[in-house]
Amino acid sequence: MVGRRALVTGGGSGIGAASAALLRLRGAEVVTVDLEGGDITADVRDPPAIETAVDVAAARLGGPADILVAAAGVYRIQPLVELDADGWDDVLHINLRGVFLTGRAVARRLIEAGLPGAMVNLASTAALQGGGDEPSAHYNASKAGVVALTRQMAIEFAPHGIRVNCVCPGVIDTPMLRVMDDAEAGGAWVREAVPLARLGTAAEVASVIGFLLSDDASYVTGAALPIDGGLTA
Repeated sequence: MVGRRALVTGGGSGIGAASAALLRLRGAEVVTVDLEGGDITADVRDPPAIETAVDVAAARLGGPADILVAAAGVYRIQPLVELDADGWDDVLHINLRGVFLTGRAVARRLIEAGLPGAMVNLASTAALQGGGDEPSAHYNASKAGVVALTRQMAIEFAPHGIRVNCVCPGVIDTPMLRVMDDAEAGGAWVREAVPLARLGTAAEVASVIGFLLSDDASYVTGAALPIDGGLTA
């Protein structure tokens, strides 16, 4: 990763922070974007804010970012019949619109400069299966959209040498996790539902993201890779 320039949204905590730390450890120059705790403060829902953030990052990095980790997101639980349109829109705007706006901005600058690149978007196992324990139709739909968007980005950006993949984490021990709100019940659920019988860590997800961004994954694009301890198996 030495010589690479990375932009990480949602880099203030969780998987985004772990990804930024790993990329720095491997020699990349990294700038994080977050509403709280990032190198740059920006709202991924806001097109002008993202355009500005990408340009500011390029100035700090010494050139356009050729690595993007789009990790900004929220997780909210609400039964579908109780979900209002504003709640739906808010989650879709952060989790899906934000990935679109950020990926578009980074790709435009790479294409203009004639440079290759690699992107990883954060989806979820919620994109691959529904669930009744924590009903979250807006979250599930947003992450399914990320999978579809990733595949389309991969096709459209491939002629420019830009690879795009996404990861689908399962139950990962981050501030967003809700299954362990009741530690005893959550632990029992994890032992029953997850073949590896434990939570994953942000560092484990970051490790896979690092692989997908590296030259070791040079023939991988358009993939949606579960990181879930076997949950979706």
